[in-house]
Amino acid sequence: MRSLFIAVLALALTACASGYQQFYKPYVEPKTLTDVQLLNPGEEPRVFGTSDFDRDIKTLRSKMYIPIGYSSFNGKYEDESRVKDQAKRVGATIVLVNSRYTNTQTTTSPLFIPNSSTTYHSGSVYGGGVYGGYSGTSTTTGNTVVPITTQQRRYDQTAVFFVKSTKKPQIGVFIKNLNDEQRHTIERNTGAVIEIVIEGSPAFYSNVLAGDILIKVNGTDVRDAPHAHDLMRDLDANAGKVIFTVIRNGKEKEIQIELKKT
Repeated sequence: MRSLFIAVLALALTACASGYQQFYKPYVEPKTLTDVQLLNPGEEPRVFGTSDFDRDIKTLRSKMYIPIGYSSFNGKYEDESRVKDQAKRVGATIVLVNSRYTNTQTTTSPLFIPNSSTTYHSGSVYGGGVYGGYSGTSTTTGNTVVPITTQQRRYDQTAVFFVKSTKKPQIGVFIKNLNDEQRHTIERNTGAVIEIVIEGSPAFYSNVLAGDILIKVNGTDVRDAPHAHDLMRDLDANAGKVIFTVIRNGKEKEIQIELKKT
């Protein structure tokens, strides 16, 4: 009986939902995206370990991978199969994962095991000058409490899920606003940072570099990142080219980019 209860307890513990599923937070639903490459039937998602999410996310974005969601939790270690299951569930083709040991948790819980005991009794009675005997049994039921102590190594575990875009970029840059340190370095408030250059894009082959400070698009001053996006969105693809004016290593530089038609 005791072994049965322990087996049931172990089954209940292992049947818990994966942390990667339970704590998943979506950025976007892949099915709503156009021009993306999803898993083919029978295809397995690829899982890569990382020690630096910022660096490796930028690398994947430069290869046209789009982050669609993430999971982050602390709990028992979950192997690659759990990550892949969640990737398939959300439609991701690549996952970046990291796990870091935090502590060992000790838990003691009572396990109630039903038991029963049987008492045998016999004796004699005298009445009316006649001796007589008797015998019988009685059964008592109850529970035996067995303390169960378990130890669990716990880990901070994080995963970021990606799909690949198949859309050909017209220019091929991701841009963000200047931070305070960058403003002081270039001694200006306006402009935007080229954070990522997409491999194989027009910007890539024109030698635009991540870290360049974009200050003009076709001679128009760039106020901030949203303004830079607006200027690039409104470009006439038939013009065939665009001129970026950037600050690199403290010096202004003009870069001519040959446009691709979308």
